[in-house]
Amino acid sequence: MKTVNYLIVSLDKAYNNETQISTGDSVIINSTIESADYVNRVATVVAAPDFTILQEGDKVIVHHNIFRLRNDINGNVAPSNYFIEDNKYMVPLTEVFMYDRGEGWIPITPFCFVEPITKEQKQGFDLSLAESTYKGRLERLGIMKYPNEDLLSQGVKQGDKIMFTEDSEYEFVIDGVIYYKMSTKDILMKL
Repeated sequence: MKTVNYLIVSLDKAYNNETQISTGDSVIINSTIESADYVNRVATVVAAPDFTILQEGDKVIVHHNIFRLRNDINGNVAPSNYFIEDNKYMVPLTEVFMYDRGEGWIPITPFCFVEPITKEQKQGFDLSLAESTYKGRLERLGIMKYPNEDLLSQGVKQGDKIMFTEDSEYEFVIDGVIYYKMSTKDILMKL
């Protein structure tokens, strides 16, 4: 299969909205299509354009709207506009944020991922920089987890404490951990 301007990806389920309870049964924790919180963001590349770094078999992190259900013009639940068939979707290259070939996640410039800091983890931070908290996390402060090539060339590396722009936190759960997806331009300083 050849593709020109899009990735073709596949995934098992568009939503990760079930959890196991103590009895061993599963429970749906979100039953609406409006919330993006439980939309899957991880898929496997089936086909990629020749000019990209992405290859068949790579795992990718993509924008949540790629797999998100929608309401059609008649109000009926319909698949995403990116849906092709049989759990396959087309993904614009601009909506792919990281990839993994089995050796760990690699961000695609200009994207990077920052680990939020909870109030309990605040040691070593000048709290005058964090004016308030959001969901129990310090606002505008974090730890760089997945720096891109641009940030690495500027001396920002994994594990650095950083400050980022206001309202730039887009939450992603990757391997069970919450991260913020950001762009190079959102990183204000290394602390």
